[in-house]
Amino acid sequence: MSCQISASLSLLPLSAGDISSPSSASRSAEGTTGVTNDKRTDAPLKAAQLSKRGQAHAVKITPFWCIFDRMLQDAYCPRTNPSGVVNLGIANNSLMEAELLQFAKGHTALEPTDLTYGTSLFGSTRLFNAFCHHFNTYFSPFESVQPHHIITAPGCGSLLDQISTHLLDEGDSFLCAAPMYNGFPADAEPRSGVRVVPVYSPHGSGEGVEDEWYHGEGALAGFQDALAAETDTSSGTCKVKAIMLCQPHNPIGRCYDRDAMVAYGRFCQKNNLHLVSDEIYALSTFPTSDNGRPQPFVSALSIDWEAEGVHPSRISVIYSASKDTGLNGIRVGALVTQHNPELMAAMKVTAKLNMVGSPSDALYSALLLDRYFFPRFVATNRARLTASYETIKSWLLHHKLSYSPSNAGHFVMVDFTPLLPKIDKDGKAVEDLRDADTLLWAKALEHKVAITPGSNYNYPRPGVFRVTFSLLPTALNEGLRRLELVLGLDDNPWTPPKTELPTLGLQGTAAASTVPTGMATAAGGESGAASAQLGTPSSVEEAILGSRRPRKRRHTEGTSDFDLCTARLPELNMEQLTALRNAGSSCCC
Repeated sequence: MSCQISASLSLLPLSAGDISSPSSASRSAEGTTGVTNDKRTDAPLKAAQLSKRGQAHAVKITPFWCIFDRMLQDAYCPRTNPSGVVNLGIANNSLMEAELLQFAKGHTALEPTDLTYGTSLFGSTRLFNAFCHHFNTYFSPFESVQPHHIITAPGCGSLLDQISTHLLDEGDSFLCAAPMYNGFPADAEPRSGVRVVPVYSPHGSGEGVEDEWYHGEGALAGFQDALAAETDTSSGTCKVKAIMLCQPHNPIGRCYDRDAMVAYGRFCQKNNLHLVSDEIYALSTFPTSDNGRPQPFVSALSIDWEAEGVHPSRISVIYSASKDTGLNGIRVGALVTQHNPELMAAMKVTAKLNMVGSPSDALYSALLLDRYFFPRFVATNRARLTASYETIKSWLLHHKLSYSPSNAGHFVMVDFTPLLPKIDKDGKAVEDLRDADTLLWAKALEHKVAITPGSNYNYPRPGVFRVTFSLLPTALNEGLRRLELVLGLDDNPWTPPKTELPTLGLQGTAAASTVPTGMATAAGGESGAASAQLGTPSSVEEAILGSRRPRKRRHTEGTSDFDLCTARLPELNMEQLTALRNAGSSCCC
């Protein structure tokens, strides 16, 4: 049966551009070139083959990548593509889009040096200075960050790929608190041959939402057992060489306190490990009506590690433009390691293969170095994240859905367990909640709204999904409306609050209230910081939508349009659908 599933799934194109006719594929396999050759024999020519390494990579491109690719190509826009996919599954922040586009118009001028190999093979003088200013201003480093502490790359994914090769050997492993960002294994594992091992919380429900999992020594509960599980009892050799720390946490959306950070460092010192702190959401923290005074972000750079009994060579920080500035597309990232010159030397060998393009370098550097605009940008982004959070909270309260309160990032974990499908695609009663989880994921895609199952983040319980709220109001409201249809809640439709996005420079956000722990149960009517909520299209959003040009719809032979895969998902039986979604964890954002 598994062979039949694989065969069926393999019929799905990897991407729209990969669709070809059977005749052309046959010609390629037979080596036909279209050129007459009198010496050609009847025997087919042998096709080229990949290395074992290449073959191992090739099989990882599953049909899920087709779906993910089509979601991106068929993105919702109320004016240019109203029937497109509202993506509540990807961590993308559109809330500052208007300001970013306006800023880019006046700050993309290139210099003659930008047309050459630049000022360094490992970054650029301009970008090094911009990152130094950024880290020294917002990360409160114990020791000032200098250009020679930094290596740049096109995003954190590239940095994790490289650092995994330099810190770990093939077969070695990272430990990472679960739930965990599904991009960690996708970025770290493929080329280096290492593993990222999830460590589950022993606190409360074990779902990683309890306070103890983010405070002090409690943050390391379970790590010693995980270390032992990765140790060969006969030889005493441990495969764990590093810990991956996500600060702030994705997907839970919370910050670790300073004591927890120190506990991580001491654990690494005690067990001879590296600590890699991914701080990509550092400035995307915000107060809400659930928690008006959340735990502030604490950078690994801000700690005097030697005073805490930790050798600072063990500490590395990665960061990028993707999340805090809503610039996923420009691909700029940085590794900071202040006391490990050997790692810096190793990174330089691979970094020159992962250089940042000059236009991205110029734009991002200008943004970080603008001492008037950027502080206002950060404050406004936080205010809008608060407002968007209050909008989705309003929806959750209206439908009495449980969720884990968030104060960082672009998302919230929502428990849809009571609304999971009871009948599967084959008309049978659903007995396994994991199957029901899969069915809800697929049904949402068929209704052109994407949400991400918690299982993609090693969440220990089916039915919990990560839902992104950092969309423009019209898109967020439309996505939530479609979710009502998917969940059977459309008989009690939610009405979005009628307020506007906070304008550039706004400092205040939502008012404080009590701080719930674990999964908050939305009981009763709508409440919260109404003054911070957003809903119908605002003047800010109108400016953004007005600047968008209609997209040209591309067509490929054999397909009429990029229709997500809605024509394909219903054709798959339950076992095939489960295999499809399980194959999707390697494609992430």
